[in-house]
This record gives sequence, structure tokens and C-alpha cells, in this order.
Amino acid sequence: MKIKQLAPAVIFTMVSVSAQASYINFRHEFVPRYDGQSAQQADRIAVGNRFDNGIGFEVEAKWKSQNEDAFGMQTGNGNQVNISYLYHFNEKWSLKPQYKWESKSDSVGHQFNVTLGYQVDKNWGVSFRHRYHYENKQMMGDDTGSDNSHYNRWTFSVSYKGIENFKFTTDVDYTFNPEASGPRWKDHQAWFSEINVKGAYTGFEGNWSPFMELGIKPYASGDYIYHGKASADSWRPRIRIGMKYSF
Repeated sequence: MKIKQLAPAVIFTMVSVSAQASYINFRHEFVPRYDGQSAQQADRIAVGNRFDNGIGFEVEAKWKSQNEDAFGMQTGNGNQVNISYLYHFNEKWSLKPQYKWESKSDSVGHQFNVTLGYQVDKNWGVSFRHRYHYENKQMMGDDTGSDNSHYNRWTFSVSYKGIENFKFTTDVDYTFNPEASGPRWKDHQAWFSEINVKGAYTGFEGNWSPFMELGIKPYASGDYIYHGKASADSWRPRIRIGMKYSF
């Protein structure tokens, strides 16, 4: 889907939920050239809300550039919808189950998450999330490589807001994948799959909060072949910047 077709869908999504939404989050992602790999540009906008009873939802539209130019040929990059329930046991502990549905041009993904959070004190917080992801791929003729796939992923997070008007978060993902068709490090069925450090500024009036995230993600350099195809064997940097507006 080209950007001129995607834009009305994004506007419709925002108008449909803005009457009850509590935040709008826009993010641009830039993966620079690295080790012979071309640069990548992608964007997404999310609108979400959480009600007083703990039920929350979010809708997200994504698009990406087909070349290294951030404003080059734009195509759709999938859409997501999720619903969750946030339950607080007390002031320290919380539990959030979530279901996420993701649609792409060649597949539909289903994610079932549960996040356990613990507020250590007024500045420090930690959480653990278990995610099960099932990918239902569209069969393309006699393409035997379009089999469905699934994996499990753990995310460990630490947050800190002890500096006035700032909040920092570190996330580490560890993926368990029994199938070579999905995300995997070399021939390992379980390995680290993403590391991110995020900083947000919360001192602006009007509930505006800019943020930046620095991370590394695996990629296939072509030097490691597993089951007849290149498997991720190196890390490359990724930069995300964005703005969140809460109301």
C-alpha cells in the first residue's frame, strides 16, 4: 500500500478513536548503512487509551521507505490492533495480559503477551514479559517456504525516572524459536534478539514528550548459512526518535 493510500487509513483511525484516546505516539526508525547493508527508514503512528477499569486498546499504522531516502517510495508495513487488561495487585505489583493482531500483505500475526511489573521505589521499576507469537502466512502458489511459524520471546525491562523531567528504559529480548523459518541467531533455538536503551523528556507543558531510542538488532551478513539460507550472525545499530502526546 502506497503512502497516499495509507494516509487516509491513518486519519480514519485517529478520528475513530480520538474521542476516547489518551495518547498519540509517532515514531521514526532509522537503520544506518552498516557492513555493506543498505540503510532502512520506517515510521509508525499509534493511538491508544486505557479506561479506569483497566481495559486498554491501541491501534497502529506502519509504513516504510523502499529505498534509503526517508521520504522516498513509501509502502505499507502492516497494521496492528491490541487489547489488554492492567491489574494492580497493590502499589508494587501489576499484571497485564494482552492480545495483539498484526496484518501484513503476506501474513497475519497473533501475539499473546503477559507482563509482570514491579515498582521497586518511586524511581526504579522492573518488568518481565512473555510473548507467544504465531505467524499465519499466505501461501504463494507452490511456495513451500510460506509455512506458518511461531516463537516465544522474553523481554526484561528496567526503568528509571530519578532525574527530573527524564525517564530512561532498557529492554533486552530473548527469543525461543524451534523453527529455522523465524527469527533466529545462527543455529541457536534460543538467543538474545534485541537490546534497546530509551530516553524520554517529560518536562514540556501540554503533555508532549519527545523520546529517542538506541538499539542493536541481529542481521544476516551472508557469512553463516543454516538450512540453505543466510541466518542472523551479526548486530547492527538502530535509531528511533518520536513524540508522544497524552491527553
